[in-house]
Formats: sequence, C-alpha cells, structure tokens
Amino acid sequence: MSETMMEFCVADSSGPPPGVYRAVFQGVTRTEHPEYGAGARFDFKVVGGEHDGRTASRTGKPTPSAKNATGRLMAGLLGRAIQPGEKVSLAPLVGKTFTIVVAAAPNGTSTRVESCVAS
Repeated sequence: MSETMMEFCVADSSGPPPGVYRAVFQGVTRTEHPEYGAGARFDFKVVGGEHDGRTASRTGKPTPSAKNATGRLMAGLLGRAIQPGEKVSLAPLVGKTFTIVVAAAPNGTSTRVESCVAS
C-alpha cells in the first residue's frame, strides 16, 4: 500500500535576493537553453550572513566580449580588462572569494550576478 503525502517542506533552490555578498567562485558550466542556445553559467556560493551557502549565478554567451555579461564577469574575476583574441583560463580562480553584486533579473522572478570583484 502506498503512503499518502499531504505535508511538504519546500526547498529553497533560488539564489540570494538582490544585494552585495562575499562569495566563492565555483566555476563556469556550459549550458544549453532551448530558446537562447549555448551559454556559460558562472556560479558563486555565498559565504557568511543570512544567505550563507546559497548559489548565485549568471548565464551569458559562450564567447566573451568586453560588452557582454560573460566578458564583464571574466574581467571582474581577473581584475583587469579582457583583450580580443586573448586565451584565458579561469581554473586558477575557482575557490577564491569575490564580492558579487546580485540584482533582480529582467523576468522579475529571479536574481542574477551582475558583477564581481576580488575581495
């Protein structure tokens, strides 16, 4: 006989609310969206405070430029401007702490990382 489930505890799987946080860079993951195509998701884990442990992220284009979100996040992680044609590895930055700015996404229902700088 199957057990009836009537009570639930809702998991909090959303990112932190808009604000400024200290966060550890977790890396970049390739993504594929049915509407937008290929992407690169930058993940940060908040450390300390009320939202400790929550993941904040931002997905951008897989090819960085100085004008897109991917390029701006890379520049923030590196602490300098990126250059056309430059090859960059972000692997040495995984596990390092940054200050991130999280803002409401245009959809109004989620948040996303807008910028990061070394802490």
